Amino acid sequence: MAADRSVSAAVFNIQSYSIHDGPGIRVTVFVKGCPLRCVWCANPESNLSKPQLLCFKDKCTACGRCIPKCPNHAISIKEKDGKVYAFTDRSLCRDCGQCVDACLNEAREMAGEEMSVETVLNRVLKDKLFMKSSGGGMTLSGGEMLFCPDFSENLLMAAREEGLHTAVESSCFASRQVIDRVFPHVDLALCDLKHMDSRKHREYTGVPNETILENIRHIYHDLKVPIWARVPCITGYNDDKVNIAATAKFVREELGEDVRVCLLPYHRLGESKNESLGKDINWSIEIPTEEYMLELKELVEKYGLTAQIGG
Repeated sequence: MAADRSVSAAVFNIQSYSIHDGPGIRVTVFVKGCPLRCVWCANPESNLSKPQLLCFKDKCTACGRCIPKCPNHAISIKEKDGKVYAFTDRSLCRDCGQCVDACLNEAREMAGEEMSVETVLNRVLKDKLFMKSSGGGMTLSGGEMLFCPDFSENLLMAAREEGLHTAVESSCFASRQVIDRVFPHVDLALCDLKHMDSRKHREYTGVPNETILENIRHIYHDLKVPIWARVPCITGYNDDKVNIAATAKFVREELGEDVRVCLLPYHRLGESKNESLGKDINWSIEIPTEEYMLELKELVEKYGLTAQIGG
């Protein structure tokens, strides 16, 4: 059965020349919509499956051109911490995006655009030569690509029809039916292991981990999809050595020693994005030191596994 290239979903980024989302040079497609709410989310603009308005206060010159464009009268000039800017009342904003074109300073933009499989694939294929020559391919990420299974299934099928290696980044939180639809079209699964304690997993992400772990076992053993286990290392949440050891034990005993473990140190990219969405969050997460990340890498390697920092 051929892919249906007319299926669409909200896509918020198509990143060329990516070297951290699987082997080789890749093009990574980021879709919107996610069932998890990780407290450390690096892409908070991906949580909802609809396009959203982003406002960057530091770029705003308070010219006021955006104010008359808003049909809901959500924009006004305000001052905070010595900065005068165009403030958007999120209780009135409907994310219509009519204010974006009026901004001369790119202080406003829309995150997410409804795109068809055909449109996305045409953009991806512009880099086909680089992907092929480097042993790379297309990676589908998010958000959570399993949150839009029709689009994800057909995009992965279409990519394979074009001879591309396919990879996905996923929390693997979905029904077995969705897993069995999408993963047969995947050449490499980059699966997140956010915490091995289900209670803490629910506390930090909003969902328990039993379904996730069972799906990962199924993907690896039954669907025979190669896996890289990815562990976001978030200071004070899941980077303690007890949890990292439990993660390595799960990979070695429940999957196999050929499964690579990628330790991903926390970064602050999501902090400014939360501000651009109008969220006032008091961040206190520290970036783990290089020395501590090396200690975690050595800990994973003691279980006979290949480990790397990043990727």
